[in-house]
Amino acid sequence: ERNSFYRLNATPTRSNMGGPAHSDLPSPAPHLPPFPPSPPVNDADLPRAPLAEDPYLSDSSDEDESSAAGRHLLSLLRSSALASSIDADLSLFSSDPAVRSALNDDAYDGAGGSGGSGAGTTLARIEDEFRAAESECVRAYEGAASDLRDLSAEVSGCLDLLSSSEETLLGLQADLSSVGADALGRLREESGRMGAELARRRRAERLLREYLRHVVVSPAAAGSILDGQVPATDARFVGAVEEVERRHRFLCARTAGEADAASGGDVAERLGLVPGHTAAGAEMRTHVTRLRLHAAARVRAYFLHDAIPKIRCARTNIRMVQVSALLRYRNLLDFVHDVSPEVYEEIRDVYVESMARALHVLFRTYGGQLSRLDGKVGGRYFGLIAVEEAALRSAVQGKDKERRYDAFNLGERGKVLDLIGAPPILVHVALAEGEKYPYEMIFRSIMKHLMDSATNEYKFTNDFLGDSGRDAFSGIFSRTLSLVLEQLETYLFTCYDALGLLLMIKLNHGHRRIMHSRQVHVLDTFFDRVTMLLWPRLKMLLDSQVRAIRAAGAEKLGGVELHPHYVSRRYAEFTSSVLLILYRVGGVGAMMNAGPTQNIADRTPTTPHSGNGIFGIGGNSRGSASKYVGSLSGSPGNSLNGDTTSEISRGPGDMLLNDLAVIHEEIIALLKRLAGEHPVRKHGIVFLINNCDQIAQVLEERRTIGKELQAFEDMLLQQRELFVEEELLSHSHLANMIAFVRGAERQVANAPRGGTGGPPPFDAHTVESLVRDFATSWKKTIEQINKNVLSYFSNFRNGMEILKQVLTQLLLYYTRFQDVIRKGWRKLPSFCNDLVSTTVILAEIKKYALAI
Repeated sequence: ERNSFYRLNATPTRSNMGGPAHSDLPSPAPHLPPFPPSPPVNDADLPRAPLAEDPYLSDSSDEDESSAAGRHLLSLLRSSALASSIDADLSLFSSDPAVRSALNDDAYDGAGGSGGSGAGTTLARIEDEFRAAESECVRAYEGAASDLRDLSAEVSGCLDLLSSSEETLLGLQADLSSVGADALGRLREESGRMGAELARRRRAERLLREYLRHVVVSPAAAGSILDGQVPATDARFVGAVEEVERRHRFLCARTAGEADAASGGDVAERLGLVPGHTAAGAEMRTHVTRLRLHAAARVRAYFLHDAIPKIRCARTNIRMVQVSALLRYRNLLDFVHDVSPEVYEEIRDVYVESMARALHVLFRTYGGQLSRLDGKVGGRYFGLIAVEEAALRSAVQGKDKERRYDAFNLGERGKVLDLIGAPPILVHVALAEGEKYPYEMIFRSIMKHLMDSATNEYKFTNDFLGDSGRDAFSGIFSRTLSLVLEQLETYLFTCYDALGLLLMIKLNHGHRRIMHSRQVHVLDTFFDRVTMLLWPRLKMLLDSQVRAIRAAGAEKLGGVELHPHYVSRRYAEFTSSVLLILYRVGGVGAMMNAGPTQNIADRTPTTPHSGNGIFGIGGNSRGSASKYVGSLSGSPGNSLNGDTTSEISRGPGDMLLNDLAVIHEEIIALLKRLAGEHPVRKHGIVFLINNCDQIAQVLEERRTIGKELQAFEDMLLQQRELFVEEELLSHSHLANMIAFVRGAERQVANAPRGGTGGPPPFDAHTVESLVRDFATSWKKTIEQINKNVLSYFSNFRNGMEILKQVLTQLLLYYTRFQDVIRKGWRKLPSFCNDLVSTTVILAEIKKYALAI
């Protein structure tokens, strides 16, 4: 108790008082002297209370005893020895500056107030606080008395239990010491035998438990199958079906090895049992079979009444239904295939019929909407090169005025080949914006939609239906493909757009290569049929072009003038457009092999990088294609590049080049017939020059450089030479001079060498008249030639080239005329003074060149 008290009254420091340092505290008041230091107190000097039994640890719980203990504690605290020790402690506290300051304040308060002693007041207050703390400690001790008694009782019980255990062990030790060695040996043997038997029984129990686990269907699985409230798509039902199927495979195994393979364990081999030969297996097989049939009936109901009917609903995302409602439960369909093949076929047939109907309606609606966007290129007569003038006028001004696309000028239509993999046309957007498209754009959209649908369906049927997926695909798409072919054939009945057909042929082969890159070859036969529809129609249009050109004449074409005829322009546009499409991708060999094949099984599929170009489909025209494209003979000598003709195979591309060559020859013949309509030969030559120049110019602008362009350039040069002669001969004095020069040169050439130097072989008066006529009219003649050339030729550059040729030829003839005169006379006659110098003539020619 004294030690506790000292701990409570320890000397306060800066750390536990939280006040300032001693040096910072104010000094004590001068009127209050500090307490004298008290002597140290020895523990032996303190009175000690006699040790008495703690009333709170005793068995008695009398309240008087507790009160007596409290009073005894108070008497100890109030003894004189304790009082002296408290005085000593107070003297220690008074040495602290903070305590002195507080005491001084109390003293001051006492002096100014009641007049009592400040130290006495402080001691009284401290004593009150100490009594309160003492009472609190007593009350806490009294509250814990019951817990201490309980703890004492528990300790006593533990001691009693340990004592009884000790007695039992000592008795067992005594019994064991009395047992002999023989009894212990027999006991060990019996214990080992019983342990081995127990291990065998436990091993047999584990094997039988494992065996029964593979044989018996759990009640939860059976309930999930038999309970109609559990949907067929629920995870519980799917798990129950898988469990029943595993039990079925285990029970139907013919050997123990097959049973273990079905169950994924080795219990049958270890037991040496075939599950189906046991009584439990035979009984469970009947129950499992019933469960399988019931589960198959529920799966059938799900597919036929829940999943597949969603496909036939309007505005349904078929792909989402396939993935979430069908493909997700493919295992259930495989289960039905094992349980009942008839039900499986029923589900497959219903899906095929539903999907075929949905796709047929979809493509019929889409094709009908796209037909409203058809720009209607060309017409029956407007699509001909040698179209009659009346038909052309009616097409431009009459009912065909709404046609937006030229049947011969490719323009922007070739860009459809760059959009071969682009998304299809959005019909509602195009209709809202009033767009119109050539049919090859509509064809591309339909084919793109068809290819994407076929690719998705092909992969889905292979995943969902397995081995029967290919047959199912044929059943699904047969009606749709027939519909697309029917729509195409209906369009081709009224199609006179050769460029559109050629673009569709190229698109068709591009689509084939896209499908091959996807490793989907189920549409190859369809692509062949599309090709068989397009090529014969193109051949018919080309033949009609040839017939129209052959039958054309000046009366049907609206007469002829000196300027280029519209037929030549249409021919140039048509030829350049065909060649641009033909050689756009892949080279000549690409187009040449674009013919249909006889049978897909007879052809090795081409890869996207087989080198055949976008038109090549790997082989020549075979089988029934020959009756459409006709027999082809000769080599395409009029193709664009002569060095590539060795790569051209005999096929529809060969036919196209041959037809272009025939059209080329017929156009030249037509132009010559039209030129013959002019009464003046020179005008006919001017007509041919203008038309050849226009054709060559169009081919150059389209960058279709080849033999077609070379042929017309050669013809243009030939006609220019003829025009130069005709233009010079159209002037009488020049015609007389040219005739004289030609005759005189022949005479000089035929004259014997080494002559005697007699008179010249031609008349001097004739020569003199020629000299004087040229000298008086040569400037006017040059001026007239310039006017004629500018009026004859619509192409200014072509006219300037011809003017240069005419004036150059004029200068050459006059130079030859002067040479003849010099050779005819050793001494030039006097009229030679009127000869015009070639330098003067050249200067005059340069004036016109500079003016130009």
